[in-house]
Amino acid sequence: MRTRRAFTLIELLVVIAIIAVLIGLLLPAVQSAREAARRSQCVNNLKQLGIAIHNYNDTALTLPPGTINNYLVWGPPRTTYMLHLYPFIEQGNIFNTFNFNLGSVSGASPYGISWYNNANALHSTSPTAQIVNTFVCPSDPLGDRRFYIPGGGNFTRSNYMGFFGNLNYGAMVPATANPLHLRSAFGLNYGATLAAITDGTSNTMVMGEYLTGISGLATDFRGTIWSDQPGYSQLYTQTTPNSTVPDFIYIGYCHNRPQQNLPCFDSNGGGNDFVASRSRHPGGVNVLFGDGSVKFLKNSVNVAIWRGLGSIAGGEVLSADSY
Repeated sequence: MRTRRAFTLIELLVVIAIIAVLIGLLLPAVQSAREAARRSQCVNNLKQLGIAIHNYNDTALTLPPGTINNYLVWGPPRTTYMLHLYPFIEQGNIFNTFNFNLGSVSGASPYGISWYNNANALHSTSPTAQIVNTFVCPSDPLGDRRFYIPGGGNFTRSNYMGFFGNLNYGAMVPATANPLHLRSAFGLNYGATLAAITDGTSNTMVMGEYLTGISGLATDFRGTIWSDQPGYSQLYTQTTPNSTVPDFIYIGYCHNRPQQNLPCFDSNGGGNDFVASRSRHPGGVNVLFGDGSVKFLKNSVNVAIWRGLGSIAGGEVLSADSY
C-alpha cells in the first residue's frame, strides 16, 4: 500500500510566498485597468456634455450663460449654465420641474436665490436632488453625490465645471473688473458664441474636471453645480491642473484637505475666489474643448499655455505639441 507524503511546513510557506508575489505583481495591473475604465467613462461624460453644449448653441446661437445674475454681485436668480444643459442630456423632465420664478423662502436669504430653500430644493423629489450620472466621474469616490444643507435643501454634485477665466471671480465682475482678465467660454450673464471664439474651438477649453467635497461635511459645497461660485460650478486657469497651490474658496466653506488633492484657503469674501482643475487620474485632468473633443492635459503643462487654452480670444499661438 502506497502512502502519500504531506506538504512540509517549508513547502507550504514557499507556496504561500509565491502566491503573495503573484498577487503583488497582478494587483497594480488590475488597479491600472480599473482606472483606465473609470477614466474612459469620464471622457465619455465630457463628450456628452460637449454634444449638449453644441445642441444648446444650435438652438440659442450661443453657449448657455455661465451664471444668470440680474443684480450683481450677489443678486437673484443666480442659476448656472449646467441647468440649461439638462434638456440636451435627456434630463428635460428635471429642467421642466425647476421653477425659475421662485425665490428663497422668506428669512432664509436676502438674495432670492431660485435654487435654495424652496420647492426647487427642499424635497427628495426636487430638481436639485436628482443625481445625473453624466456629471459623475467614478474615479472620485470621496464625495457624496447628493448631500443635504440644513435649511437649504438637497443638492447633487458634479465632477465637471466650466472655465470662467484666468484670474478669479472678482476679475470678471464689472465693478471690480481686471484688465488682465481673459474672457473664457462662460462668464457672468455671458455665454460665448462660436464666432467669438477666435482662438479656435479646437484650441479653447470649455469644461474641465474638479473634485467634489468630502462626504458628511454640510459646508463643503465643492462640486455643487447649482451655486455660481468658484469650486461649485466654476473653474479658473490661474494655476495648472492639480496644483499644490491652495484654492481660494468663499470664506467659511473651505475644508483644507491637501492630502486628498483638496487644498484650500478662505477667500476674502468673493473677490479673490478661484479654483484649479483637479482629478484623481494620475498625472493630469480631462478637458473638454470647444470643438467637442476631450484631451488629457498633464499637470506639467506650462501655465502660460494653460491660461491661453482657457481664453476664447487671447490671440495665443499654440502648436499641436505644446500641451
